[in-house]
Amino acid sequence: MSQIQEADWTVNYYTELDPEKRQVILKEHMEEPPTEADAYRQRLWVARYGKRRPKNDAFVGYLMSLKYIAESGSVDLGGQKKKLAAEVIHGLDLYEIEKQSEEHKAILYVELKNTCLKYIDISAKGRGFTSVLFGMGQLDDESVAKKIADQLSTVVYTAPHILHMEKEFAFLQKAAVDAFRSVYPNREHFLKKS
Repeated sequence: MSQIQEADWTVNYYTELDPEKRQVILKEHMEEPPTEADAYRQRLWVARYGKRRPKNDAFVGYLMSLKYIAESGSVDLGGQKKKLAAEVIHGLDLYEIEKQSEEHKAILYVELKNTCLKYIDISAKGRGFTSVLFGMGQLDDESVAKKIADQLSTVVYTAPHILHMEKEFAFLQKAAVDAFRSVYPNREHFLKKS
């Protein structure tokens, strides 16, 4: 497969938000035998969507877990929040990220960016999220961008700050900022870094 073909399909794969379409793209471009990069993409696919037809997005679920951690206060009775954060770190393959190869880091980065794009898409399309009052009237684009920035800031800045785990989540933060920037250019200043 040429470098141009490789680049083209991965761009399509990492910008596609529909899991079933992503699965088709991945299957069409898997080499036999799979390269190390293909094997890692497949492993991330299974970790994110499961072994069969995609039902739930576990990676978006991990972002929701971080949102829960941030919004449930700073008290961590019994270390439950730390345990949940450790589950998120392992689930998103962030554990000891600095020891992974550059190729693995690049693949994980674009997968996490895709996860954040999916999170932004879900939020932006939610009628309750974008409505002004009781589902009546819709927020303008600028207000939606601010609201999504607040949500994303809670997930990737506030939760790690509460947990004193900024270093462990720095890779996710970069992917989230870049995802937000790609959807809402020139509005990065809406993100609130703790």
